[in-house]
Amino acid sequence: MSEKTPDALAIQTWCMNYIARILHADIDRLDPEVEVERLGLDSSTAVALIMSLEDWLGIELMPELLFDHPTIGGLSKHLASRVTGAVAQGAMA
Repeated sequence: MSEKTPDALAIQTWCMNYIARILHADIDRLDPEVEVERLGLDSSTAVALIMSLEDWLGIELMPELLFDHPTIGGLSKHLASRVTGAVAQGAMA
């Protein structure tokens, strides 16, 4: 992860770019408040998204995360709070 901790908007932008690239879609036609399965992600591409986020953010993520946070907007907010918490815990260690 870079020096700056990504916020929800940065995570959402990263996810939307990832999805647009994977689906060969116009990013302007993707809505972050629509459930990812309606965007066109199947289970294998959803897992690939989570694994790529895990690598980028440097935190462990469960593949089932999209069941609890089925939109990119919701997922991004959740991940931003997790990343911020992980950085705070690391600073305390």
